[in-house]
Amino acid sequence: MPSILLLLPALVAQVSSAPTALDRLQDLLEAIPEAVIDGKTGNLKGLLAQARTGWDKAKPELRKVIPEAEQTFIDRQLKAMEKMSPREKAAGALGISATLSRYQPRSPKQDLQAADRTAMLAWCSVDAGLWQAIPRVAEAFKPVLDQDKGRHALAVASAGEALQRFQVAVTKKQAPAAKKALKDLLALVDVFEKP
Repeated sequence: MPSILLLLPALVAQVSSAPTALDRLQDLLEAIPEAVIDGKTGNLKGLLAQARTGWDKAKPELRKVIPEAEQTFIDRQLKAMEKMSPREKAAGALGISATLSRYQPRSPKQDLQAADRTAMLAWCSVDAGLWQAIPRVAEAFKPVLDQDKGRHALAVASAGEALQRFQVAVTKKQAPAAKKALKDLLALVDVFEKP
């Protein structure tokens, strides 16, 4: 029997377990910008500690998947986030999440996570008054809306309306309206996650 066949189960186990570790880590990172957006900045120290612990636990397993340079970036970013403002912590967590997403297979779930990340980053940009740095939220939501196939028809319509409100608010540089539209989009992400 060829030796490669003996190694195949071990290789399959490595590939199938890595997404689970990445998914858990993504959830821990997502909690940081969510807390900032929801005005719960008092929770950030604990959430950051949980994300760091989650990364430290996942790192041995993810070494097989994530290059050393990316691991070093994540280590440094998590350490630097301890001294950042709440909005900077949120943006830092989103940066780590985007880095990790490059090592997850493309899927509707990943498209939804990308839309979620983009809306949160846009919220941070609006909150900082960085109108020129706002990411393309509509482009991030397009794959999610296109893939829905009628499962969440009301949510698709609501997302389209929220995207329009967001664009109008950005054009007029109306931060409260833009942030409200983004929060509505973030709430719809939870709806799209359901089957």
